[in-house]
Amino acid sequence: MTNYIKREKLVNPHSRTLAIAMTLTTALGISAISYAGKPPPPPPEPYNPQITYFTGQGGNSTYNLNVTNADGTDLVSLLTTPSKTVVWGLKFAPTGNRIVFIENHSINVLTYAVSAQGVTTTSVKTLTTQPYNVLHVDVSPDGTELVFVEDTANPNLSAVYVMSMSGGQPTQITGLPPDVYTDAVWTRSNTRIAVIQGCSCDQTAGKTETIQTADLDPTNYSVINLQPLLTNTASNLYQIYRLESAHTVDSLLFTATPTGSPTGIYKIDIGTQSVTPVISPGDDASYSADDSMIVFRGHDGTGNLFTLNVSTNVVIQLTSKVNLGAPDFLP
Repeated sequence: MTNYIKREKLVNPHSRTLAIAMTLTTALGISAISYAGKPPPPPPEPYNPQITYFTGQGGNSTYNLNVTNADGTDLVSLLTTPSKTVVWGLKFAPTGNRIVFIENHSINVLTYAVSAQGVTTTSVKTLTTQPYNVLHVDVSPDGTELVFVEDTANPNLSAVYVMSMSGGQPTQITGLPPDVYTDAVWTRSNTRIAVIQGCSCDQTAGKTETIQTADLDPTNYSVINLQPLLTNTASNLYQIYRLESAHTVDSLLFTATPTGSPTGIYKIDIGTQSVTPVISPGDDASYSADDSMIVFRGHDGTGNLFTLNVSTNVVIQLTSKVNLGAPDFLP
């Protein structure tokens, strides 16, 4: 049985607060950006774990990109986007206090600093601006490469690309021809990714959706070996999305909806291909650096965020707001 604890640290923060304001030049494509929040105390080494996520209403509203400790303390808003901006796909880079995110058609990297004076945004850089919608992005284990999914000129197809974290020209992964890809992530290796191919938005439609791993040739990013791990029609897990890799073992988290059951989080072992339920309801899960915890969304049927202790099954509620998204643990 899962033990459940509600924590209100983000709702009722400590009395000491600090407002920080900053304007980035229009050359970055963002003007009059502000961020505010209570800075954390001087961090021990390493300053870990942290969680990032965004809040926003969509439409004409703005989005806030946030960082907090894993227990919900010391919430800091690092970035407020202009109105009518679509933001998603937040990912911590494993080095350098960097967060990669998608803003409209662009992949951006936000760099921030942690000091005794608090947390500050130091830069926001556009790595690439794509002609079509970028759907998902992930950072390699060593922090040097990106893998992302993007629409193509055919509105029914997408493709998978690799690009340097320093920017430049993306390389389409040969061996993964344009199809319907709903996610792509690095596994524990810089030469292997996992993808979701196909889409089963309607469980009654009988469409195939498959989680696969692809071993890559590091010289040209061609696929050396493609290994199917799970097919929805065989496992009765539908509407599969949000792949996340573990850091200490070869396994993946994913979100799926079994027939007649609520959406939940599952784990699949890459070697044995065995699938284990993790928690339900819930979605959008991410492992902590040692895989002892996950952060996820929606355990109460809203957009609230929670953490789950994998060993004890204790669930802690971090937020009391809705419209939160893309939570990610610092790897």
